Amino acid sequence: MRKLLTFALISTLLLAGCSLKNAAIKPKKDKKPPIQAEKKEKNHEPKVQTTSTESSSNNIFQPMATIETAPITYQSTNTTITTTERKVDASEINYHIWRTADDQESMKKLSSNDKVNNFPLILNTKDFSLQRGEYQVEAYSVDGYGKKKLMAKSEVTFQQYAPILMYHAIDIYKGQGLKGLFVNPVDFEAQMQYLKDNGYTLLTFEHFGEINKVNKPIFVTIDDGMENAMNALHILEKLQDGKFKPTATLFMTAGAIDTGPNSLSSNDLEEMVNSGIFSIQGHTMTHNDLRLITNYDEELRSSKEKIEQITGKPITAIAYPSGRFNDKVVEETKKYYQYATTTIPGQFITKGEKDELYLMHRVRISNDTTLAQFAAMVK
Repeated sequence: MRKLLTFALISTLLLAGCSLKNAAIKPKKDKKPPIQAEKKEKNHEPKVQTTSTESSSNNIFQPMATIETAPITYQSTNTTITTTERKVDASEINYHIWRTADDQESMKKLSSNDKVNNFPLILNTKDFSLQRGEYQVEAYSVDGYGKKKLMAKSEVTFQQYAPILMYHAIDIYKGQGLKGLFVNPVDFEAQMQYLKDNGYTLLTFEHFGEINKVNKPIFVTIDDGMENAMNALHILEKLQDGKFKPTATLFMTAGAIDTGPNSLSSNDLEEMVNSGIFSIQGHTMTHNDLRLITNYDEELRSSKEKIEQITGKPITAIAYPSGRFNDKVVEETKKYYQYATTTIPGQFITKGEKDELYLMHRVRISNDTTLAQFAAMVK
């Protein structure tokens, strides 16, 4: 009996031992995959966060000072710049200055060691061949060991004149209509060739904010929307190349669209817009004297919406019909447009005056304008 009990006890222990051994082995097999998955997640997440953080911090310049500028008017040719609110001690400030339109090719490096007066420096357009426009300014601190560090960046702007040329009919005068409004296509091409050869940058009102960022800004505008405006499109397409990117603005009388062979059609307008050369802007619905009407909603809003539906492009500018306006017209125009042109002769320049963007002067090009006269008008 004792032998049987002893044998049963030994058998039970042996079975229990096998069971425990198996239990100890199984967890190792079960835990291994989760451990590997967890390791991958830990290795992956920090990489994404680190890359994002480093990228954003490297691309953001943190200024350690402020560049201040003495007041500038549209007539100013120079100004004094200083570096204030410095977070880093400096014995000298090096200024790197260049025109935005010229990139850093025109950069000049000037310095000031007048620490008491915040390192003043006179920025004079004479040092840049009297060229106006936007200037980029960078201020670098120089410590006692000659080590340089970028402290601040800023822009300084000397407003540029931007002639807004006014055309009406680009066609040979054939005895009908006002002769002065017609410009022979041959003359128009010679005038555009002059702009191309002399480094002018043709802008539209969509790029109005670039006036001071480019060389020799100029606007080419054609009023009314006669069919012969297509002659202007074809000439500008002909002159276009890798360097010269001509653009122009057509002020279209909305009520004249699709009214006959002498007016532009919806298809014509679409072709002009799709060319990438023409911007179609407003010229009211009926070309009536805006001083004498009361239906401003029709003339200003409805005409704008009609053209926008055809071109799919927003309208921000209008030419007052025959250049006629008064205070009431200006106030109504502000409800729908950002810019408005007159027929008052002269080149446009931002002066900071009230409503100046709704009283923009233009340069009239007529049937008898010679190329020499044209050159003088746009200078």
